[in-house]
Parts: sequence; structure tokens; C-alpha cells
Amino acid sequence: MFNPFEKISCRYGAPTGRYGGNPSNLTGVKRLHCRHQGGGDGYDRGGAYWGNPRDVYGVWAKIDGEIVCAYVRAPSRLAAIHIVREGE
Repeated sequence: MFNPFEKISCRYGAPTGRYGGNPSNLTGVKRLHCRHQGGGDGYDRGGAYWGNPRDVYGVWAKIDGEIVCAYVRAPSRLAAIHIVREGE
């Protein structure tokens, strides 16, 4: 399964956030997957820095054989999916 918070390896400290597609790329997709950032102290489980609060979710889907992932701030998993699905 795809991991939106894969372990990072940086020479000069943690990057701020992660590269992700525009959430509108996933608008209207029926089957979305979502995972909370985990981690603590403003870092996700893979080591990227997001700051606080810890409300970042990776939302992704397989489109035309490729994974399209977007990162959004939301109060819950369902809210993150709703934000992406509805294009809010």
C-alpha cells in the first residue's frame, strides 16, 4: 500500500512539508484513501516538518495507473476526504 509519509533522508535537516499534487486533481474521485500524519512535535511519521497543530492528512487515489496524492489540513480523516472530494 502507498505510504504518503514515507521516511525522508535529508542532508541538512527536515524539509517543510512534502510535495503533493493539487487537491483539485482528486475532486470527484470515488475511491480515496487517507492517512493522518502521525509523528509529533510538528513532524510527520516520515520526518517532514509541518508545524502545529498536527492536522495534516495525505489523501490519495490511483488514477490511470499512477498514485496522485495531496496533503490537506483537516480536523478528521473524513473531513480531509470531504475537502479533497468536494474541492474546498
